[in-house]
Amino acid sequence: MQNDVDKACQALYDALMHLAGTADRTALDTALAKAEGIEENLDAYLDDGKQEFIGALNAARDIDRDATQEEVDAAAKALTEAMANLRKIPSRAELEALLNRMESKDLSGYTASSAAAFTAAKKNLAAVLDKSNATPEELVAAQDAALLAEKNLKKKTQNSGKGSSSSNSSNTYGASGTATANPVVNAAQSVAEQTSVRCDTTMPFTLTRGSAYCFKMTVLNGSNVMPSFTVGNGSVLKTQFIAQIGNDYYFRVYATGKPGESTGVYTTLPGQNPVRHCVVTIG
Repeated sequence: MQNDVDKACQALYDALMHLAGTADRTALDTALAKAEGIEENLDAYLDDGKQEFIGALNAARDIDRDATQEEVDAAAKALTEAMANLRKIPSRAELEALLNRMESKDLSGYTASSAAAFTAAKKNLAAVLDKSNATPEELVAAQDAALLAEKNLKKKTQNSGKGSSSSNSSNTYGASGTATANPVVNAAQSVAEQTSVRCDTTMPFTLTRGSAYCFKMTVLNGSNVMPSFTVGNGSVLKTQFIAQIGNDYYFRVYATGKPGESTGVYTTLPGQNPVRHCVVTIG
């Protein structure tokens, strides 16, 4: 009968309207696969962050198929952050290979300041390797400092090593970004200028979620003053101090926010207001 057909049609329609879609688990499943690979070799990582990682991994495994999209996304984010906060311990073989590469580097074509930082990092790495009882933290710090110094080697410009030119005669930092040899200019500049921080990255850029980036912050006209390094939104980027070489300070950020989220990167010196250097967007 038509009445029976209409009732059946309405019942099916009502049931269809009450169906609930399942949450998209793509990001969570990807994070879980990566985390389980780390779990199999967890002894190769520093202790710092391990308990948080295990907790986030177990919580992610407990997310069932009936969980809401918000619950799934929160678990994926927490696990990604926990993995980003882990740090793998380099083997001595890796560090020895790095030292050999550094020792064979010809520094004659690089600026004096970057070559000096490179040499200091190389000596520090050699000293750590000479310690039979070097801690995992010491190995990691030595590797970070060496890789950063290698990355930041700067080629000399065409005018490097030649007489001063009119374009740089009043510039304390010259074409290469290092202090000139004119003591009168240096003295006047140090009095006239306030201590400040120069960042090696000043343009906005995009950082893929789960990846990391290292900033070099140089303190100008300061005497062993370490800047405070912060971001505007701690849920978008996590920060970590890496190393100090002279008046250069290295900080790493980890992209833990959602794609599309942005935050500023700041430094603050004692007695001064925060200074924003750039904006990072999660991709």
